[in-house]
Amino acid sequence: MATSTALAVLTDHDDHGWRAALDDGVLHICLSRPPVNAINTSSWARLRNCMTAIVDDAAVRSVVLSSDHAKLFSAGQDFKDVGQDDGGAFGGPGDRRRVVRNALHAFYTVPVPTVVAVRGAAFGSGAVLPALADIVVGGPSSSFTLPEIDRGIVGGSRFLARLVPEPVMRKMILLGVTLPGEEMNRHGAFTEYVADDDVLETGLRLGRALADKHPVAMRLMKQANVEVESLGVIDGYEIEQKYSVLVPGSVRQGLIPSRGAT
Repeated sequence: MATSTALAVLTDHDDHGWRAALDDGVLHICLSRPPVNAINTSSWARLRNCMTAIVDDAAVRSVVLSSDHAKLFSAGQDFKDVGQDDGGAFGGPGDRRRVVRNALHAFYTVPVPTVVAVRGAAFGSGAVLPALADIVVGGPSSSFTLPEIDRGIVGGSRFLARLVPEPVMRKMILLGVTLPGEEMNRHGAFTEYVADDDVLETGLRLGRALADKHPVAMRLMKQANVEVESLGVIDGYEIEQKYSVLVPGSVRQGLIPSRGAT
């Protein structure tokens, strides 16, 4: 098995809420924090460290994130931490909110493609993780809820707008309503919508397909996608062209089919 600094971040302790394994370039990360897979500050920090390590970890070519709970993907933020840690100055040292924000930023910008396999209910920040992924797999049991309005917390709208249209996002944010998997799929939230028992394997299959792509081209493609998301069509294309220049000629030449190939 290839040596991986990113994998080591998640396997050198067993009390931070994540299990991980690396197989043929696919880093499979499983949220495992009984009883409801709530994510505490330590778990967020460890996820950020893992995503940051991937920047210089050639052994990782894609990431698949799932949950070990069949009926609950994640209850979101651990509210025990919210009560303990929110006394700090916003953005200051030890501010829990900054830890969460940095972890989400690292997951969003990690330079390899990400797949999130959502089986069961995803609440709050547990729904944000799939919203930041490149590919989301769901099934009939998948559901998304952002209950922040009923918890005295502001946030989540821009994340959710990556999965559903603006009017639907506003309904979910302002009313705190739950959207079931079938309705999320109807709005285009899922790359693939499959039977619940097939959600994880479908996610891993997509992770393997992504890992099979040329790693240099894929990393540049992923970085470009992140950079152009908020840009206009032509401005975004200019950025993509600049990234194309960074692809070594030897890589491109090796990817071009030879004459006569079918």
